Amino acid sequence: MHLISDRRSTTRGERALEAATLAAKAATVGFGIDALLHHASPRLRGKAIRTRAIGYSAALLLVPIAWRVLPGPRDPYPRSLDLAVTLPLLADAAGNAFGVYERVRVDDAVHVANAALLAGVSGSLIAPHVDERWQAALAGGAISIAGETLWETMEYLAWRLGQRGMNLTYEDTMDDIVGTWIGAVVGALYILTRAPRQKTTRERRGWRAILGA
Repeated sequence: MHLISDRRSTTRGERALEAATLAAKAATVGFGIDALLHHASPRLRGKAIRTRAIGYSAALLLVPIAWRVLPGPRDPYPRSLDLAVTLPLLADAAGNAFGVYERVRVDDAVHVANAALLAGVSGSLIAPHVDERWQAALAGGAISIAGETLWETMEYLAWRLGQRGMNLTYEDTMDDIVGTWIGAVVGALYILTRAPRQKTTRERRGWRAILGA
C-alpha cells in the first residue's frame, strides 16, 4: 500500500511539475508575441525587445533539444531543470512587459538565477570528463562568469551604438556582476554536492543524472 501511495504521489508531482513548466513556457511565448507586436510602445521601447523575444523562444528549447541530442542516458526527462531554465526567462519577459524593472530590482534576481543555471548545467556536462568533481565545479563557475562578462559587453556595445532606454549605469553593471558571482558560486556548489565523487560513476550515470533528472 505504501509503495502504491508513493508511486501515485510521484506521478501527481510529475504531472504538476509538467503542468507548471508548460504554463510558464506558454506565458513566456505570450510575452514574446506581445513584444513583437508592440515593440514600439513606450513600455517596451529601447529594450531591444524584439531580439529578446526571439531569444526567449529559442532558450525555451534548450533543455528539450540538449536532452535529445547530447550523448548519455536519457531517462527520465528533467522536468525540474526545464522549469528552472524557463522561470528566469519568464521573469525577464514579464518584467519588461509590465515595466517591473523600472520599479523593483528584479534584474538582480534574474542574473543570480541565470548564472547559477549556467554554472550548474555546464559543470554537469563537464563532470563526466574530468578526474575530480571540483574541476567541473570550477569550470562551470568560470563559464558562467565568462558568459555574464560577454552579456555585459554586448549591452555596452549596444548602448555605444545608440540603443536608448537601457538605463545602463556603473552601479547597475556592478550589481549584475556581483549577482553573477553569487549565482556562479551557487551553481559550482551544486556540482560539488551533486556530482558523484568517483569518475567511473560520473561516466556511467552521465551529465543528466547530475542535474537531478
